[in-house]
Amino acid sequence: GHTIMAFAFLKAMGLRGDIGTFRVNLKRGTLKASRGHQVLSHQGGEFEIRSFRYAFCACEPDPQGNPPYPRCGADDVSQDSSIRSGMLLVPFNQDLNRLMLVARGGDAGSYRVTWGNHSKSFSAEQLRHGINLAAEFSENPFSAAFARVDAAVAAKEAFETKQIKQDFRSREAKTDMP
Repeated sequence: GHTIMAFAFLKAMGLRGDIGTFRVNLKRGTLKASRGHQVLSHQGGEFEIRSFRYAFCACEPDPQGNPPYPRCGADDVSQDSSIRSGMLLVPFNQDLNRLMLVARGGDAGSYRVTWGNHSKSFSAEQLRHGINLAAEFSENPFSAAFARVDAAVAAKEAFETKQIKQDFRSREAKTDMP
């Protein structure tokens, strides 16, 4: 339910969902990144990119938080408590979470894309049209950082809840308020 509500709010706010686009020229071995991303280096078809904008991540490789963020590959999308199950009920990745890789100019029929520690094969046609890295790689280089931000927000909300429910509404606070 939370994912659907969040999706509705974000759409109503007019968010476009364009996190970024990486355009690879396979013939030249070059990559152009959209605003919010910077190509740091490239060598032999491998590119290092610094991103200032990153995609929503529904899991992390090694959960550390309290409560832990869902472990990648271990969350059950058939359970309605799973973040990813909620994301499947609405076009979340397609509408609000697009980090696109477009690759053109190569001779092969298919290519292996590695992002972080995971690889997948895609046809030249798929890459020509663009693949959404956020949708294709649920575990990615942003996953751990995203979970740390989520844990910090949860800790802040827990502190604020305690502050309002206990401290602000206490007898002492009521007499001290003026």
